[in-house]
Amino acid sequence: MRDCIKLYPSNWLYNASVIGFLKILYEKNIKKIEEEISASEKSYIEIDREIFASIDCDALYRRGNISIVGNSANYKNYIQHDWQDGFNEFVKKLAYLENVNECSFCTTGWFLPEKKKRELIDNNEYMDRFFKGIERYTMRFSSILAPSDGKFPNAFWDLNQSFRVCHLCSYLIIHHHLAFFPSDKEKGKTHQIFINAPSFKIMWYLNKFTEQLFKGKEQYSIRKMLGMSLLEFSQRIYISLGAWSIMNIEMVIKKNNVIDYYSLPYEISIILLQKDIASLITQTNEPYVLELVLDGKFDMLLNLAHMILRYIETKDEKSKLLNKIKNKDLYSLKNLAVILPELYVKINKILNKGVNI
Repeated sequence: MRDCIKLYPSNWLYNASVIGFLKILYEKNIKKIEEEISASEKSYIEIDREIFASIDCDALYRRGNISIVGNSANYKNYIQHDWQDGFNEFVKKLAYLENVNECSFCTTGWFLPEKKKRELIDNNEYMDRFFKGIERYTMRFSSILAPSDGKFPNAFWDLNQSFRVCHLCSYLIIHHHLAFFPSDKEKGKTHQIFINAPSFKIMWYLNKFTEQLFKGKEQYSIRKMLGMSLLEFSQRIYISLGAWSIMNIEMVIKKNNVIDYYSLPYEISIILLQKDIASLITQTNEPYVLELVLDGKFDMLLNLAHMILRYIETKDEKSKLLNKIKNKDLYSLKNLAVILPELYVKINKILNKGVNI
């Protein structure tokens, strides 16, 4: 039987923290994490306790892209220079976590046994301050979202930091920025996005596909990015999604110091997540067809098919719809004229049934 910790989806900050940590495991080849995610049919993810002993803290948190020491870029004053050895031991001891108290982030709460915590404090004089700092939610975790430590501005009412953070979440949160990636290629833009969902498997693949889109040459809107990632997901990943799961797929968007959210309408999401419909949209090889679906203009699919047939017969190029078509060779137009009516019928069938995927 595996000796592991089960992590269940919660709020977007916690979910991004878990995905960011999983990306570290994947990139450093610490564990075949994608194979495990792909094989899972559950919303949660299981982390082997032995993983924590395999993490090279010096490489990641001193020399890597996760800055946590002193006046760092990501997590200011998470630890001080003198605390680094103690922090390394803290990470290794996460293998002994117990589910003993509540946590405001993961809701389950994973804490070190008092004996292991005491060992760390006895071996390093700075660890007592470290534990007092990480067991409540302050600006060491996020300068945008967290309250200041006992003073205005950005403090909770009566200056009481009431968000309790378990030892596991206090570690996972320093990876949450890794789950975000830039959404705008223009120089100077700082918009970053993360796709949140009720399943770590869904989150892993939707973010992976969206990040791959961004790395391409074309630039897409937030709406089109989300739509295209749903298309890719439905064709490549098998998973059963209910209405609640579909409605809770959203983009979390960081715009400088502001957090914003975007989600597609439920009926659009359920259409794009149908494998046969997604396949037909992809086969058209026409960005305008996806735009019509995202806009909910399904009747225009039939109008477009009619205009294409008319053009094939008369070569009349007056239609404004035809000007939006990218591939105007005869083979592509005939193929599109066949696909569009079938796509229209399948979409209406789904909308009339209101079925789950």
